[in-house]
Amino acid sequence: MASTQDPYAELRALEREFFRIDDDVVRRIRKLKPRLMDYAARALDTVFDHLKTNPIVADYFADEDNLAFLTSGMLAHCDRVLSARFDADYYEAVSQMGLRHSKLDYPSFVYTAAYSNMLTSMQQRAAKDKKRFSDEDAAALNRIALYDVELAQAAFFQHQIEKVRALNADMAKVQHLIDRPNAA
Repeated sequence: MASTQDPYAELRALEREFFRIDDDVVRRIRKLKPRLMDYAARALDTVFDHLKTNPIVADYFADEDNLAFLTSGMLAHCDRVLSARFDADYYEAVSQMGLRHSKLDYPSFVYTAAYSNMLTSMQQRAAKDKKRFSDEDAAALNRIALYDVELAQAAFFQHQIEKVRALNADMAKVQHLIDRPNAA
């Protein structure tokens, strides 16, 4: 019988250790989640306003249907990240997000910048909030967010590599057909 254990569990635990995502960070993020979700929902407008004015992506973000889809998707992802449950569903969701970003074919910095702008907006809201947001709270948010963006970008580039490999394989097939002598 095949093992149902995650073959990447050890690697993922090592990654989280490097990001210093320990039990304290997880507890802190889960406790802060309701506040952070509020900050995230309010931060989306500033993120989208920035994207709508950037000539590289303005056409995509000007479409209201795209914005509705992206808003719900980003809030669902924030909910998943801020739940701090590093399970198979989380890692699959991050991989799928990287795949969707890869399919859009925008440069990777578009996604990193959007993530950075969202995180910055959330932090600014936390700093202005009447409820205390400690240095430890901010550090926990940064650790979780940077880990998440690392995973998303890694998935983005993995999908980019897979596209190049598929294209190269197709080109090799076509070249073989071109080079093949005509059968009489």
